[in-house]
Amino acid sequence: MIRFAVIIIALIAFLTGTPATAAEEATKAASDAKAKAESAADDAKSAKEEAKKATDAAAAASVSLDQLMEMLKKQQAQLDQQEEQLKTLQNQQQKIAEQEQQIADQKAQIEAQRKSMQGMQTQVDQLAAVDPSQLSDEEIKTREQLQTIQESLKASEESANTQYDTTSFPGSIALPGTSAAIRIGGYVKMNIVENVSPIVSKDRFIVGTIPVPQESARAESSLTVDQSRLNFDLREKTSFGPLRAFIEGDFAGEETVFRLRHAYGQFKSFLAGQTWSTFMDAEASPEELDFEGINGRINVRQPEIRYFPEIGQKMNLLMALENPDPQVTGGTGISQWPDFVASMRRTWFDLFHIKTALLVRNIEATWDQSPDPNNPLEDSVIGWGLTASGTTPVPWWDQRDNFLFQLNYGDGYGRYINDLGTIGSQTGDGFDAIFDPNGNLDGFKVLAYYIALQKWWGDALRSNFNISYVDIRNFGYQAADAYNNTWRSSGNLIWSPTARVDIGGEMLWGQRRNHDGQTGDAVQFQFSAKYRY
Repeated sequence: MIRFAVIIIALIAFLTGTPATAAEEATKAASDAKAKAESAADDAKSAKEEAKKATDAAAAASVSLDQLMEMLKKQQAQLDQQEEQLKTLQNQQQKIAEQEQQIADQKAQIEAQRKSMQGMQTQVDQLAAVDPSQLSDEEIKTREQLQTIQESLKASEESANTQYDTTSFPGSIALPGTSAAIRIGGYVKMNIVENVSPIVSKDRFIVGTIPVPQESARAESSLTVDQSRLNFDLREKTSFGPLRAFIEGDFAGEETVFRLRHAYGQFKSFLAGQTWSTFMDAEASPEELDFEGINGRINVRQPEIRYFPEIGQKMNLLMALENPDPQVTGGTGISQWPDFVASMRRTWFDLFHIKTALLVRNIEATWDQSPDPNNPLEDSVIGWGLTASGTTPVPWWDQRDNFLFQLNYGDGYGRYINDLGTIGSQTGDGFDAIFDPNGNLDGFKVLAYYIALQKWWGDALRSNFNISYVDIRNFGYQAADAYNNTWRSSGNLIWSPTARVDIGGEMLWGQRRNHDGQTGDAVQFQFSAKYRY
């Protein structure tokens, strides 16, 4: 193409009579044409690069768009959830507004009735002021009725001002004519206990009752429902603050007689009645099928007066005076001074809690072997105990998995330990203190602890594993078969097909060692079904 252009230009120049100039111009034109061709090639190359960049940008934009769509979907789901929560809150606000309107209507009615009663009272008072002797029996009776009605109206106004909101007390029923609500609860539980080894407590696993040395007697089984419980929980909103009363019993008394477990009242930061000891940490108790429970844990229900102020948002101080009930080997305990308990509970990082407690008590008793039974010898010792317990999540496999522990040590506090308290109440040989051959009272030093793990296998299936130990420091004058220490371990599998039903099985192993070093072991299986109501 370039050569053809040069020839044409040269031919034109020749014909016009300027051959030299035409050649120069043809050469220049050829040069310009070449430059333009190179420029066009560069432009084409640049356009190709720009097209590639545009393609890459389009691909990148496509990826970002997918991500953006995913984010929008998540945000939409969050918005839907927030809308549902907003609807729930709006419904609650509407209910509260309706209740407030009812209260306002009741107040208006009461005020109108009061004004009417006051007018009638004024008329009666005017008649009485004129001449009291002129009041008839009918007028006197009317005046007394008016006074009674006014007192009733005042009580009704207080009730209207403190009407209990049952939405804050799930499962409760408002009591008509009062500002209180009540809830009925409990469960029915059937237990099947199969003993592989001989043990005195055939319906539960009391490690301290394992025969030592091991007996060749036949192991027995048991079917029981005496763990079933019934409770009533009443709560009332008063002008002075919330009030609560709770009572519960089971059928674990003699011959399945109904037995009191809890009976207490609670007002603000005060509690009075029978319930778990302040020395105990009910939140750190593992879930088990066995009714007796872990041998080495603090486990006492008794009458007490407790004060439990809240210190900040994550700490509670608890102080209590509790029933002493000293249990003494070789003597009879005297309940003279209440046991004192001080405890501190703190929540850390909104995840786990630690509770520590101090027990101080006076153990006083009369000696059974006193030379003069009519004037028995008495002695006393100071008992004390320390405990630390808690729970913490272990969410490596499941967010609901948790670890529990408790460590106890002291001198003269033995009956607070589950295994020792049970055996002491059954045999009469207490583990708070013991009389020596000369009539002096010695306190038992006791170490007890346990660790436990709860593992969830799915939405409705879980297991609990634990191991526990109790050790008593024996005295040289004690009998060879005196309790020295016990070990206990267990594992279970529990299935909850619904929130109200638990079905499970549990295997337990225990060992008792006596003062002389002899031991006895036992194995037990339990199967249970629990139905809550």
